[in-house]
Amino acid sequence: MGKPYKPSPLGDDERVAEVAFEGNRPSERRMTFFEHLEELRQRLRIVIVVVIILFVLNLTTSIGPVSIGSTQVPMLLPALGPTSPNIATQFFIAMKNFLVPARVGPVPLNFSFKEPWDAYVVMFKVAFFLAAVTASPLIVYQVGRFVGPALKPTERRLIIRVTVPVLLLFLSGVALCFVVILPFTFNLLFSVQNLLGANLLILYGDSFIDFVLLFTLAFGIAFQLPVLMYGLTVLGIVPANFWKKYWRFATIAIVVFGAIITPDGSGITMFLVALPMLALYAGGYVAAVGIEKRRARAKA
Repeated sequence: MGKPYKPSPLGDDERVAEVAFEGNRPSERRMTFFEHLEELRQRLRIVIVVVIILFVLNLTTSIGPVSIGSTQVPMLLPALGPTSPNIATQFFIAMKNFLVPARVGPVPLNFSFKEPWDAYVVMFKVAFFLAAVTASPLIVYQVGRFVGPALKPTERRLIIRVTVPVLLLFLSGVALCFVVILPFTFNLLFSVQNLLGANLLILYGDSFIDFVLLFTLAFGIAFQLPVLMYGLTVLGIVPANFWKKYWRFATIAIVVFGAIITPDGSGITMFLVALPMLALYAGGYVAAVGIEKRRARAKA
């Protein structure tokens, strides 16, 4: 026989609210401060070890064709010594050849390094960048496992729901930066030097890699705008109508952001940055309105 029904001192509405609250809070036991520190240390150790291994691989191996029968298959090959191009060097050369023009107008563009050790600094920066990008799925997983117990089920579902859009938008921002913005920007900047009478154009490797990596990172982060808008509306922090009401201020902020991260004063690259972000802002507003409509239908 089942247990006899025992009336609750709470009313029906209070009981529903209590059940909803119980189902929307973390179920894991509370950890002490030192247990949190220990877990963080363990997860950081995993990430650091993997990044170091990938960093070393980028400096000691290369990607080259290996003949298997009549088929050429790209594989990892040893690349030891200063005369053997490793993965970091191969990536850097491919990026430079794609982004930097051989000449701007009638003047050839010279590529060089300021100090004798700058080539190694650039190689290490590229190797670390590639290691961080390659290890990013593991990093995201470890961060999720660490913060997951502190999140409510609704917040966990939101993170899972936006993971793929975040990745796609980040890659879209990086691709737009590489394919459109950076080649145009390099041509434009050195064309202005030509216009001012420069008869010797030089691009230094350290400045080049810093500019490219920071620029692409800024684009990837900027393209997260619709995900941020959607997340704030899903969590009930900002209503969808807010994005429509203050779109003029958002437009000004986006244009100012485009002016800050673009190095030239022509305004052309600024609008190349601002226009996609304005389209993403509109997409974020549409997504925010959609989630509110779905909630309204669910309540009805």
